[in-house]
Parts: sequence; C-alpha cells; structure tokens
Amino acid sequence: MIRLDAQEYAKAEEPLREVTINTLFAQAVIHGHISGEVYTDDLHNPAAFYIVHPYGMSLLFGETDRESFRHKLVEHVENTNKTRQKSEWLQVHPRSWDSLIRSVMGPDSAVQEENTRVNFAFDRSRYEQAVKKYGKSDYEIVPTTREIFRELEGGVAPKHFWRDSEQFAERGIGYTLMDGSEAASTSFAAFLEDNQLEIGIETSEKFRGKGYAFHVCSALIDYCLEANLEPVWSCRQENEGSYYLAQKLGFIPTVRVPYYRLEV
Repeated sequence: MIRLDAQEYAKAEEPLREVTINTLFAQAVIHGHISGEVYTDDLHNPAAFYIVHPYGMSLLFGETDRESFRHKLVEHVENTNKTRQKSEWLQVHPRSWDSLIRSVMGPDSAVQEENTRVNFAFDRSRYEQAVKKYGKSDYEIVPTTREIFRELEGGVAPKHFWRDSEQFAERGIGYTLMDGSEAASTSFAAFLEDNQLEIGIETSEKFRGKGYAFHVCSALIDYCLEANLEPVWSCRQENEGSYYLAQKLGFIPTVRVPYYRLEV
C-alpha cells in the first residue's frame, strides 16, 4: 500500500466513479474538502485504492488480484505494524474483496465485527405524505450558526465532518431545533458533493425520543428540494434510530453491504 500525496488524489477519481455504493465520504477526501488518507497499489498504474475519512469511515475498491497490495492490506486491517491509529468502519467494492476481509476475522484479530451498511433512495412522494401525517414542529428551527457548530457535541456532531466552523459556514448547511435556549437537535450536511447532500443528524441525549429529529431533518430536506440537491441517507442497519428515521422521512432501503469494524 502506497500512501498518495494530496496532489495525487486525482488518480482515484475515475475508479471511484465506478463504485456503485454511496461514496460521498470518500469523495470529500479526494476533493480536498476534508483531510484524510488515500492509498493505492501502484503509483504509475494504480488499480486498487483504500480511502480513509477522519471520522473513521474507509472504502476499499478496485481490482482484487494485486498480490502485493493484498498482503499489505491484510497487515493494515489487522494493524500488524500499528499503521492505524484509530478504529475504522470499512466497506468494500466489488464484493469479491469480502472473502479476503472475512478470512482474517476472529476473536484475536483487529477485524472482529461485521455489520450492515444501508444505502437509501429518497422518495419525494413518501416524504410529502410523512410531512402531512406528522405536521410541522411548534419549536423554533434555525440555521446552524458558527456558534452552534462549535458548541455541538456528540458522536455525529458536524465538527467530525468539516475542518472548522468557517468551512461549514462557507460550504455546508444545517438546521437546529431549539428547545428553549438549548440546541436540542441538529440536521446538517455531512457531505456535499456535486448535487448530492448526505444528511447527518445529532440529537442531544436528554432530548431524544421527542420526535425532534424528524422535524429538523425535514427542514434540511426542504432546503435540498429548493436547491435542487438530492438528499442522501446511509447508516448502519444496527443503528435502529437512524435506520427507521430514514424510512419515516421517505427514504427507501436500496443497497445493503457488509460493514467491517477494524479495531486498533
């Protein structure tokens, strides 16, 4: 595995277009919108790639028959040489990579868990029916400001997906539902590439179970529709809150792929 310099990320652009699952997090890295890591098998004739987003999401794609790359890849996912400093959730394309990753899974391996990642397709008519059914929120929903961005905490807070509040204010978008003076729930662009906006959602623990996420996500979806952007949703199927919220909002599960947990 050869780590590419940022100016060489374009080598992965065309092969990434051939990947048929959601790749927005990988696009954010190779387009320089967030710092990450990009590896390949060969600088002059690259055919396999491994992209890591700083949030801990990674994508392996390309040709599967490069033996030297396969050997280094196994060392990397097993963290044999301590090349990984943090845990990752890995997905692969094509599926022929699965056998290699599964071959190293086990109780003593860094690859200990296989979940399922779900890609959804947005159905506007279902969304409009859901809005009619659940109505509008009585709580104030405001654009996510720099100040809200900086103060938000949580596992899916916007700060994990943008370099800083200035970049978010310039390139991103988000909405925050206020419960009194507190930012209770925030829906935001986790990734925004071309005409696609992938939705992230973070609700403060003490405000969960109140239906806030539906309403604040609706505000972001409405923004997408007005701006001619495609709303995108992906999550682990095991994350039941996100999985069922997506469907409540009119998203339809379309693709399921293995999602491997790589420990350090």
